[in-house]
Amino acid sequence: MQATSTAILTRHARRNFLVNVLDGCAFVFGLSMVSRFTIIPLMVERLSDARWLQGLIPALYYAGWLLPGLFMAPIVTAMPRRKPWIMVATLGERLPFLLIGILFLALPNLPPTTLLTAFFVLYAIYTISSGLTSIAWQDFIARLIPERLWGTFFGLQNGLGGILGVGSAAVAGIILATMPFPQSVGVLSLLCFAAMVVSYIFLGLSVEPPQETIPRQRFATFLRGIGPLLRRDKTFRIYLICRAAIALGLTGHAFLTAAALERFHPPPSDVGIFTGALLGAQALANIGLGALADRWGHKQVLEVSTAMGLAALLMAVLAPQLIWFVPIFILVGASQAGYQLSGYTLIFAFSSPTERPTYIGVANTALAPVAALGPLLAGWLAAILGYGPVFLMLIIIGLLGIAMLHSQVQVTKKNE
Repeated sequence: MQATSTAILTRHARRNFLVNVLDGCAFVFGLSMVSRFTIIPLMVERLSDARWLQGLIPALYYAGWLLPGLFMAPIVTAMPRRKPWIMVATLGERLPFLLIGILFLALPNLPPTTLLTAFFVLYAIYTISSGLTSIAWQDFIARLIPERLWGTFFGLQNGLGGILGVGSAAVAGIILATMPFPQSVGVLSLLCFAAMVVSYIFLGLSVEPPQETIPRQRFATFLRGIGPLLRRDKTFRIYLICRAAIALGLTGHAFLTAAALERFHPPPSDVGIFTGALLGAQALANIGLGALADRWGHKQVLEVSTAMGLAALLMAVLAPQLIWFVPIFILVGASQAGYQLSGYTLIFAFSSPTERPTYIGVANTALAPVAALGPLLAGWLAAILGYGPVFLMLIIIGLLGIAMLHSQVQVTKKNE
Protein backbone atom coordinates (compact mmCIF):
# COMPACT_ATOMS: atom_id res chain seq x y z
CA MET A 1 0.00 0.00 0.00
CA GLN A 2 2.79 2.41 0.93
CA ALA A 3 4.43 2.18 -2.50
CA THR A 4 1.10 2.71 -4.28
CA SER A 5 0.20 5.69 -2.10
CA THR A 6 3.59 7.27 -2.67
CA ALA A 7 3.21 6.85 -6.43
CA ILE A 8 -0.22 8.51 -6.37
CA LEU A 9 1.08 11.41 -4.28
CA THR A 10 4.00 11.88 -6.67
CA ARG A 11 1.72 11.80 -9.72
CA HIS A 12 -0.65 14.39 -8.24
CA ALA A 13 1.94 16.49 -6.39
CA ARG A 14 1.57 19.56 -8.61
CA ARG A 15 -2.23 19.40 -8.53
CA ASN A 16 -2.32 19.00 -4.75
CA PHE A 17 0.09 21.90 -4.27
CA LEU A 18 -1.97 24.18 -6.53
CA VAL A 19 -5.49 23.40 -5.29
CA ASN A 20 -4.47 23.60 -1.64
CA VAL A 21 -2.74 26.93 -2.18
CA LEU A 22 -5.95 28.19 -3.82
CA ASP A 23 -8.04 26.72 -0.99
CA GLY A 24 -5.96 28.60 1.56
CA CYS A 25 -5.99 31.81 -0.50
CA ALA A 26 -9.78 31.87 -0.64
CA PHE A 27 -10.09 30.95 3.04
CA VAL A 28 -7.66 33.66 4.19
CA PHE A 29 -9.33 36.18 1.87
CA GLY A 30 -12.71 35.39 3.42
CA LEU A 31 -11.49 35.70 6.98
CA SER A 32 -9.87 39.04 6.16
CA MET A 33 -13.38 40.43 5.70
CA VAL A 34 -13.99 39.81 9.40
CA SER A 35 -10.46 40.18 10.77
CA ARG A 36 -10.17 39.14 14.41
CA PHE A 37 -7.57 41.89 14.89
CA THR A 38 -9.59 44.82 13.49
CA ILE A 39 -13.16 44.22 12.28
CA ILE A 40 -14.39 41.98 15.12
CA PRO A 41 -12.84 44.17 17.87
CA LEU A 42 -14.54 47.19 16.25
CA MET A 43 -17.88 45.37 16.29
CA VAL A 44 -17.49 44.36 19.93
CA GLU A 45 -16.45 47.88 20.93
CA ARG A 46 -19.53 49.34 19.20
CA LEU A 47 -21.79 46.94 21.12
CA SER A 48 -20.07 47.06 24.53
CA ASP A 49 -17.29 48.96 26.30
CA ALA A 50 -16.41 45.97 28.54
CA ARG A 51 -12.69 45.34 27.99
CA TRP A 52 -12.88 41.68 28.99
CA LEU A 53 -15.04 41.06 25.91
CA GLN A 54 -12.10 42.10 23.76
CA GLY A 55 -10.14 39.35 25.48
CA LEU A 56 -12.92 36.88 24.76
CA ILE A 57 -12.21 37.13 21.00
CA PRO A 58 -8.72 35.54 21.07
CA ALA A 59 -9.71 33.31 24.00
CA LEU A 60 -12.47 31.68 21.95
CA TYR A 61 -10.29 31.56 18.87
CA TYR A 62 -7.42 29.71 20.52
CA ALA A 63 -9.51 27.52 22.84
CA GLY A 64 -11.61 26.32 19.93
CA TRP A 65 -8.61 25.79 17.67
CA LEU A 66 -6.41 24.03 20.22
CA LEU A 67 -8.49 22.13 22.80
CA PRO A 68 -10.20 19.55 20.54
CA GLY A 69 -6.81 18.36 19.32
CA LEU A 70 -6.18 16.10 22.27
CA PHE A 71 -9.39 14.21 21.57
CA MET A 72 -8.88 14.11 17.80
CA ALA A 73 -5.28 12.84 17.72
CA PRO A 74 -6.02 9.13 18.41
CA ILE A 75 -8.98 9.26 16.02
CA VAL A 76 -6.96 10.82 13.18
CA THR A 77 -4.14 8.28 13.44
CA ALA A 78 -6.67 5.49 12.79
CA MET A 79 -8.09 7.13 9.65
CA PRO A 80 -6.87 5.71 6.32
CA ARG A 81 -7.68 9.08 4.72
CA ARG A 82 -8.01 12.50 6.36
CA LYS A 83 -9.92 14.28 3.60
CA PRO A 84 -13.44 12.82 4.21
CA TRP A 85 -13.37 13.99 7.83
CA ILE A 86 -11.99 17.41 6.86
CA MET A 87 -14.74 17.96 4.28
CA VAL A 88 -17.42 17.35 6.93
CA ALA A 89 -15.86 19.08 9.94
CA THR A 90 -14.87 22.21 8.03
CA LEU A 91 -18.53 22.99 7.28
CA GLY A 92 -18.70 24.20 10.87
CA GLU A 93 -15.94 26.70 10.08
CA ARG A 94 -17.91 28.21 7.22
CA LEU A 95 -21.63 28.16 7.99
CA PRO A 96 -21.41 30.40 11.10
CA PHE A 97 -20.45 33.37 8.93
CA LEU A 98 -23.54 32.84 6.79
CA LEU A 99 -25.69 32.87 9.94
CA ILE A 100 -23.90 35.93 11.37
CA GLY A 101 -24.51 37.78 8.11
CA ILE A 102 -28.19 36.89 8.03
CA LEU A 103 -28.64 37.82 11.71
CA PHE A 104 -26.98 41.23 11.48
CA LEU A 105 -28.82 42.13 8.28
CA ALA A 106 -32.27 40.77 9.17
CA LEU A 107 -32.38 41.71 12.87
CA PRO A 108 -30.10 44.73 13.35
CA ASN A 109 -32.30 46.28 16.04
CA LEU A 110 -31.91 43.46 18.54
CA PRO A 111 -30.46 44.59 21.90
CA PRO A 112 -26.65 44.82 21.82
CA THR A 113 -26.36 42.09 24.46
CA THR A 114 -28.42 39.73 22.30
CA LEU A 115 -26.36 40.47 19.19
CA LEU A 116 -23.11 39.96 21.08
CA THR A 117 -24.31 36.70 22.62
CA ALA A 118 -25.44 35.35 19.26
CA PHE A 119 -22.18 36.41 17.64
CA PHE A 120 -19.99 34.78 20.27
CA VAL A 121 -22.00 31.53 20.14
CA LEU A 122 -21.58 31.34 16.36
CA TYR A 123 -17.94 32.37 16.60
CA ALA A 124 -17.37 29.60 19.14
CA ILE A 125 -18.90 27.09 16.70
CA TYR A 126 -16.47 28.34 14.05
CA THR A 127 -13.43 28.00 16.34
CA ILE A 128 -14.40 24.58 17.73
CA SER A 129 -14.95 23.30 14.21
CA SER A 130 -11.49 24.62 13.34
CA GLY A 131 -10.10 22.60 16.22
CA LEU A 132 -11.94 19.46 15.13
CA THR A 133 -10.46 19.91 11.65
CA SER A 134 -6.97 21.12 12.52
CA ILE A 135 -5.01 17.95 13.28
CA ALA A 136 -6.45 16.06 10.32
CA TRP A 137 -5.78 19.07 8.05
CA GLN A 138 -2.24 19.67 9.30
CA ASP A 139 -1.36 16.00 8.86
CA PHE A 140 -3.15 15.97 5.48
CA ILE A 141 -1.01 18.89 4.25
CA ALA A 142 2.20 17.47 5.73
CA ARG A 143 1.56 14.29 3.73
CA LEU A 144 0.48 15.85 0.43
CA ILE A 145 3.17 18.57 0.34
CA PRO A 146 6.87 17.53 0.34
CA GLU A 147 8.78 18.64 3.44
CA ARG A 148 11.22 20.75 1.44
CA LEU A 149 8.25 22.89 0.30
CA TRP A 150 6.36 23.30 3.58
CA GLY A 151 7.53 26.85 4.14
CA THR A 152 6.96 27.86 0.53
CA PHE A 153 3.51 26.25 0.53
CA PHE A 154 2.25 27.94 3.69
CA GLY A 155 3.86 31.19 2.64
CA LEU A 156 2.10 31.18 -0.74
CA GLN A 157 -1.19 30.00 0.72
CA ASN A 158 -1.37 32.76 3.31
CA GLY A 159 0.58 35.32 1.32
CA LEU A 160 -1.57 35.28 -1.80
CA GLY A 161 -4.68 35.23 0.38
CA GLY A 162 -3.32 38.27 2.16
CA ILE A 163 -2.69 40.10 -1.12
CA LEU A 164 -6.32 39.53 -2.02
CA GLY A 165 -7.14 40.58 1.53
CA VAL A 166 -5.67 44.03 0.94
CA GLY A 167 -8.41 44.56 -1.60
CA SER A 168 -10.96 43.17 0.83
CA ALA A 169 -9.74 45.65 3.44
CA ALA A 170 -10.47 48.50 1.07
CA VAL A 171 -13.94 47.07 0.47
CA ALA A 172 -14.41 46.63 4.22
CA GLY A 173 -13.44 50.25 4.83
CA ILE A 174 -16.00 51.47 2.29
CA ILE A 175 -18.73 49.23 3.70
CA LEU A 176 -18.01 50.30 7.28
CA ALA A 177 -18.00 53.97 6.27
CA THR A 178 -21.13 53.95 4.10
CA MET A 179 -23.45 51.37 5.66
CA PRO A 180 -25.14 51.56 9.06
CA PHE A 181 -23.93 49.38 11.90
CA PRO A 182 -24.40 46.42 12.42
CA GLN A 183 -25.63 45.79 8.85
CA SER A 184 -22.13 46.58 7.61
CA VAL A 185 -20.74 43.68 9.64
CA GLY A 186 -23.51 41.46 8.25
CA VAL A 187 -22.45 42.22 4.66
CA LEU A 188 -18.79 41.52 5.48
CA SER A 189 -19.78 38.19 7.05
CA LEU A 190 -21.67 37.16 3.91
CA LEU A 191 -18.70 38.08 1.73
CA CYS A 192 -16.54 35.96 4.04
CA PHE A 193 -18.89 33.01 3.58
CA ALA A 194 -18.90 33.39 -0.21
CA ALA A 195 -15.09 33.19 -0.29
CA MET A 196 -15.21 30.12 1.94
CA VAL A 197 -17.52 28.37 -0.51
CA VAL A 198 -14.86 28.85 -3.20
CA SER A 199 -12.25 27.57 -0.74
CA TYR A 200 -14.32 24.44 -0.07
CA ILE A 201 -14.48 23.62 -3.79
CA PHE A 202 -10.68 23.77 -4.14
CA LEU A 203 -10.22 21.64 -1.02
CA GLY A 204 -12.47 18.99 -2.55
CA LEU A 205 -10.20 18.75 -5.60
CA SER A 206 -7.27 17.39 -3.56
CA VAL A 207 -6.17 13.82 -4.25
CA GLU A 208 -5.36 11.79 -1.14
CA PRO A 209 -4.68 8.05 -1.42
CA PRO A 210 -5.30 5.79 1.58
CA GLN A 211 -2.40 5.07 3.89
CA GLU A 212 -1.50 2.47 6.44
CA THR A 213 -3.12 3.11 9.79
CA ILE A 214 -2.39 2.13 13.34
CA PRO A 215 -5.16 0.64 15.47
CA ARG A 216 -7.23 3.26 17.20
CA GLN A 217 -6.19 3.66 20.80
CA ARG A 218 -8.62 3.99 23.64
CA PHE A 219 -8.59 7.59 24.78
CA ALA A 220 -7.39 6.64 28.27
CA THR A 221 -4.48 4.71 26.74
CA PHE A 222 -3.60 7.66 24.55
CA LEU A 223 -3.61 10.01 27.56
CA ARG A 224 -1.31 7.69 29.52
CA GLY A 225 1.17 7.89 26.66
CA ILE A 226 1.50 11.68 26.77
CA GLY A 227 3.56 11.80 29.96
CA PRO A 228 6.20 9.32 28.72
CA LEU A 229 6.36 11.18 25.39
CA LEU A 230 7.11 14.49 27.09
CA ARG A 231 9.65 12.91 29.46
CA ARG A 232 11.36 11.20 26.53
CA ASP A 233 11.48 14.23 24.24
CA LYS A 234 13.04 17.01 26.32
CA THR A 235 13.51 19.34 23.34
CA PHE A 236 9.84 19.12 22.43
CA ARG A 237 8.89 19.76 26.06
CA ILE A 238 11.02 22.90 26.23
CA TYR A 239 9.64 24.05 22.88
CA LEU A 240 6.10 23.88 24.25
CA ILE A 241 7.10 26.12 27.16
CA CYS A 242 8.74 28.60 24.78
CA ARG A 243 5.75 28.68 22.45
CA ALA A 244 3.36 29.20 25.35
CA ALA A 245 5.36 32.26 26.47
CA ILE A 246 5.49 33.58 22.90
CA ALA A 247 1.76 33.01 22.40
CA LEU A 248 0.97 34.84 25.62
CA GLY A 249 3.17 37.76 24.60
CA LEU A 250 1.49 38.06 21.22
CA THR A 251 -2.04 38.04 22.67
CA GLY A 252 -1.57 41.78 23.04
CA HIS A 253 -2.25 42.10 19.31
CA ALA A 254 -5.92 41.38 19.95
CA PHE A 255 -6.22 44.57 22.01
CA LEU A 256 -4.48 46.99 19.64
CA THR A 257 -7.63 48.10 17.80
CA ALA A 258 -9.47 48.66 21.07
CA ALA A 259 -6.50 50.62 22.41
CA ALA A 260 -6.45 52.84 19.31
CA LEU A 261 -10.21 53.38 19.49
CA GLU A 262 -10.01 54.32 23.15
CA ARG A 263 -7.12 56.76 22.83
CA PHE A 264 -7.71 58.40 19.43
CA HIS A 265 -11.40 57.72 18.53
CA PRO A 266 -10.80 57.08 14.81
CA PRO A 267 -13.74 56.71 12.38
CA PRO A 268 -14.65 53.18 11.23
CA SER A 269 -13.02 53.80 7.85
CA ASP A 270 -9.62 54.04 9.58
CA VAL A 271 -10.10 50.51 10.87
CA GLY A 272 -10.27 49.49 7.22
CA ILE A 273 -6.87 51.16 6.72
CA PHE A 274 -5.47 49.25 9.69
CA THR A 275 -6.82 46.03 8.18
CA GLY A 276 -5.20 46.80 4.84
CA ALA A 277 -1.84 47.51 6.49
CA LEU A 278 -2.05 44.28 8.48
CA LEU A 279 -3.07 42.13 5.53
CA GLY A 280 -0.58 43.66 3.11
CA ALA A 281 2.28 43.06 5.51
CA GLN A 282 0.97 39.58 6.29
CA ALA A 283 0.84 38.73 2.59
CA LEU A 284 4.38 39.87 1.80
CA ALA A 285 5.78 38.39 5.01
CA ASN A 286 4.14 35.01 4.40
CA ILE A 287 5.70 34.71 0.96
CA GLY A 288 9.11 35.98 2.07
CA LEU A 289 9.27 34.20 5.43
CA GLY A 290 7.97 30.96 3.91
CA ALA A 291 10.83 30.80 1.45
CA LEU A 292 13.26 31.94 4.15
CA ALA A 293 12.09 29.24 6.57
CA ASP A 294 12.81 26.50 4.02
CA ARG A 295 16.40 27.76 3.76
CA TRP A 296 17.18 29.30 7.17
CA GLY A 297 14.91 27.32 9.49
CA HIS A 298 11.49 27.63 11.08
CA LYS A 299 12.94 28.20 14.55
CA GLN A 300 14.82 31.30 13.38
CA VAL A 301 11.77 32.66 11.57
CA LEU A 302 9.68 32.17 14.72
CA GLU A 303 12.23 34.16 16.74
CA VAL A 304 12.30 37.06 14.28
CA SER A 305 8.53 37.20 13.86
CA THR A 306 7.99 37.20 17.62
CA ALA A 307 10.43 40.08 18.00
CA MET A 308 8.47 42.08 15.41
CA GLY A 309 5.23 41.38 17.25
CA LEU A 310 6.63 42.55 20.56
CA ALA A 311 8.00 45.69 18.87
CA ALA A 312 4.44 46.46 17.72
CA LEU A 313 3.22 46.34 21.34
CA LEU A 314 6.01 48.66 22.45
CA MET A 315 5.15 51.14 19.70
CA ALA A 316 1.50 51.06 20.81
CA VAL A 317 2.60 52.06 24.32
CA LEU A 318 4.70 54.95 22.98
CA ALA A 319 2.42 56.10 20.12
CA PRO A 320 1.69 59.85 20.34
CA GLN A 321 -0.60 59.91 17.27
CA LEU A 322 -3.06 57.64 15.50
CA ILE A 323 -0.83 57.45 12.41
CA TRP A 324 1.60 55.28 14.40
CA PHE A 325 -0.93 52.45 14.24
CA VAL A 326 -0.32 51.97 10.53
CA PRO A 327 3.28 50.73 11.04
CA ILE A 328 2.11 48.99 14.21
CA PHE A 329 -0.34 46.88 12.22
CA ILE A 330 2.30 46.31 9.54
CA LEU A 331 4.48 44.75 12.24
CA VAL A 332 1.50 42.77 13.56
CA GLY A 333 0.82 41.39 10.09
CA ALA A 334 4.42 40.31 9.57
CA SER A 335 4.61 38.86 13.07
CA GLN A 336 1.41 36.85 12.81
CA ALA A 337 2.53 35.52 9.42
CA GLY A 338 5.75 34.15 10.88
CA TYR A 339 4.09 32.85 14.05
CA GLN A 340 1.41 30.93 12.17
CA LEU A 341 3.82 29.75 9.48
CA SER A 342 6.66 28.51 11.68
CA GLY A 343 5.06 28.09 15.10
CA TYR A 344 2.88 25.25 13.84
CA THR A 345 5.14 23.87 11.09
CA LEU A 346 8.03 23.53 13.55
CA ILE A 347 6.05 20.81 15.34
CA PHE A 348 6.45 18.56 12.31
CA ALA A 349 10.22 18.49 12.83
CA PHE A 350 9.95 16.84 16.26
CA SER A 351 8.15 13.69 15.11
CA SER A 352 8.16 10.92 12.55
CA PRO A 353 5.18 10.81 10.15
CA THR A 354 3.46 8.06 12.17
CA GLU A 355 3.73 10.08 15.40
CA ARG A 356 2.83 13.41 13.82
CA PRO A 357 -0.90 13.54 14.76
CA THR A 358 0.01 12.76 18.38
CA TYR A 359 2.66 15.49 18.50
CA ILE A 360 0.29 18.01 16.92
CA GLY A 361 -2.47 17.08 19.36
CA VAL A 362 -0.21 17.32 22.40
CA ALA A 363 1.27 20.63 21.23
CA ASN A 364 -2.11 22.20 20.53
CA THR A 365 -3.60 21.03 23.81
CA ALA A 366 -0.58 22.14 25.83
CA LEU A 367 -0.92 25.63 24.38
CA ALA A 368 -4.69 25.80 24.85
CA PRO A 369 -4.85 26.92 28.52
CA VAL A 370 -2.44 29.80 27.93
CA ALA A 371 -4.04 30.80 24.64
CA ALA A 372 -7.58 30.65 26.04
CA LEU A 373 -7.12 32.10 29.53
CA GLY A 374 -4.27 34.50 28.75
CA PRO A 375 -6.40 36.97 26.73
CA LEU A 376 -9.16 36.92 29.38
CA LEU A 377 -6.59 37.68 32.08
CA ALA A 378 -5.05 40.41 29.92
CA GLY A 379 -8.48 41.94 29.34
CA TRP A 380 -9.23 41.86 33.05
CA LEU A 381 -5.89 43.51 33.87
CA ALA A 382 -6.47 46.12 31.14
CA ALA A 383 -9.74 47.09 32.82
CA ILE A 384 -7.76 47.79 36.01
CA LEU A 385 -4.38 49.04 34.78
CA GLY A 386 -5.04 50.18 31.20
CA TYR A 387 -3.66 48.76 27.98
CA GLY A 388 -0.15 50.25 28.28
CA PRO A 389 1.00 48.41 31.43
CA VAL A 390 -0.51 45.16 30.13
CA PHE A 391 1.38 45.51 26.84
CA LEU A 392 4.64 45.99 28.78
CA MET A 393 4.04 42.84 30.84
CA LEU A 394 3.30 40.83 27.70
CA ILE A 395 6.49 42.13 26.05
CA ILE A 396 8.59 40.82 28.95
CA ILE A 397 6.93 37.39 28.79
CA GLY A 398 7.44 37.19 25.03
CA LEU A 399 11.12 38.14 25.31
CA LEU A 400 11.66 35.35 27.84
CA GLY A 401 10.08 32.93 25.35
CA ILE A 402 12.41 34.05 22.54
CA ALA A 403 15.49 33.78 24.77
CA MET A 404 14.65 30.23 25.85
CA LEU A 405 13.78 29.15 22.31
CA HIS A 406 17.06 30.51 20.97
CA SER A 407 19.30 29.00 23.63
CA GLN A 408 17.66 25.69 24.55
CA VAL A 409 15.79 24.31 21.52
CA GLN A 410 17.76 22.52 18.83
CA VAL A 411 15.73 21.19 15.88
CA THR A 412 16.67 18.22 13.72
CA LYS A 413 14.57 16.91 10.83
CA LYS A 414 12.96 13.49 11.28
CA ASN A 415 10.91 13.30 8.13
CA GLU A 416 13.54 12.75 5.48
